Amino acid sequence: MSRLQRQSPPEQKQQPSQPQVSTQIPAEALEPIRNRLSQVHQSLRKLADQINLHNRNPAKVKLPSYSNLQSQFQVLITQLQTIAARLDTNDEILKSTNVYPVPSFPTTQHEGLVTTLLRKKPLPEVDEWIDAAIAESESFKLPIHADDEFAEWCYAKVKELEDEFTFEGFHTEEELQLMETEEGQKNEEEKTAAETENKKTIDEISGGKKPMSPNTVLRFMTRGVL
Repeated sequence: MSRLQRQSPPEQKQQPSQPQVSTQIPAEALEPIRNRLSQVHQSLRKLADQINLHNRNPAKVKLPSYSNLQSQFQVLITQLQTIAARLDTNDEILKSTNVYPVPSFPTTQHEGLVTTLLRKKPLPEVDEWIDAAIAESESFKLPIHADDEFAEWCYAKVKELEDEFTFEGFHTEEELQLMETEEGQKNEEEKTAAETENKKTIDEISGGKKPMSPNTVLRFMTRGVL
């Protein structure tokens, strides 16, 4: 009798991960990871400073006590366990997310720029602009409904302008009459030629491809997804 061989299940093709929509990214759950990493960095720096200070002045500075070191290591282990748990919970999302700036970015040289980009609140001068604009808008109150004279002037002005425009297009009557003359046709030809030349220049720059929309550029900058 021939032995029965166990057939291995057919290999399933791994489907490419779909890009995460911004509303699907649990920002509130991922934000504590950055804070925890900052705490670990501070704890390690504190421990390294204590050891380096003892190495530079072994006669004057003593190493922390065993209980102190054990306590610091216990805090580090707890912080790392919390980070590992959060990374494991959000594994799929983190695999499909790109983090900026990349490691090759000179963070130390441009620390001020990175800090500014990571700000969640407006700069102080921006707050001043906002407050000034709100104050000016509140102080500017025109009693348009009570000012009958101003309302009558507006109505008369609208009626006056109504006769000068045609509301079936984007040109005034004067412009339409000018377009029928030889000078107007010449101007229109020059305008068309300029638009054609401009389109040709844009096609040479973009290679004939449609440019990215601002939303697409911002999505790539924040999540690395096109």
